[in-house]
Amino acid sequence: MLDLIIALFLELLRGEPPEKLHPTVWFGKIIEFLDRNLSGGIFLGILPPAMAVITAFILAEIPSLIPEPASFFLSGYLLYTSISIKSMLEHAGRCIKDGRIDPEEVKKIVSRDIDGMKEWQINSAVIESISENFVDGVLAPLFYYSIFGLHGALVYRAINTCDAMLGYRTGKYERFGKISARLDDIANFLPSRLSLLLYLILSRKAFLCGVRKNPKLNGHSISAMAGLLEVRLEKPGKYSIECGKEPETGDVMRSMKYFRALSGMAVLSALSAVMLV
Repeated sequence: MLDLIIALFLELLRGEPPEKLHPTVWFGKIIEFLDRNLSGGIFLGILPPAMAVITAFILAEIPSLIPEPASFFLSGYLLYTSISIKSMLEHAGRCIKDGRIDPEEVKKIVSRDIDGMKEWQINSAVIESISENFVDGVLAPLFYYSIFGLHGALVYRAINTCDAMLGYRTGKYERFGKISARLDDIANFLPSRLSLLLYLILSRKAFLCGVRKNPKLNGHSISAMAGLLEVRLEKPGKYSIECGKEPETGDVMRSMKYFRALSGMAVLSALSAVMLV
């Protein structure tokens, strides 16, 4: 439990760690190198996640090779780098300027092309990013930490980073990124569905929207957030989740508030699970 407490303290104190000391950045550099030097192909596509996962596993082993109390602090630091609460709120907060959404800041946190979108659709993109990152950046790494310890959290982060960089359905990534995308689907299958239990604590409607209007394999948190806010969330040409009105800037701010609450519940759940083991 000590490494989890250290991780949470660092997360609240600082948010994102320095890039040079960030394992996710290291995973990204490995993936980028392989992406640049390998031609597209579904079989070669196994190399980026394999190398990233091996690196994650080696990193997770290091604390066991050094004496206490240094091992606790290193383990806590590595766990801290696998979760993202404060940094997500900071990124989302920068999207709001003078009471309105700044499209240029939104482009930094979403992968979709927002040029030409209506203002409410841009609001939707931010809310979707916040809700999706609750699973990717908070619940899932804590879930795998609770079961497999530091190895689980770092391996999950490695797989998720591969998907973020390669898991597209365009160009060579249709084949080269397929394994990365499927591994991420598998890794998020349980956390996505478990997120509904936390949404249920906040709102029965959120739970029902999450179950009935899920837009994709692991999109439960997005549809649940739509129900929680009672808004319509839409990715043009992909899906539309009808749970209420078109979202306004105030709804983006409310989604940040709920992100904090959900993250707090995820942390308490992880602490409880660790205490019971």
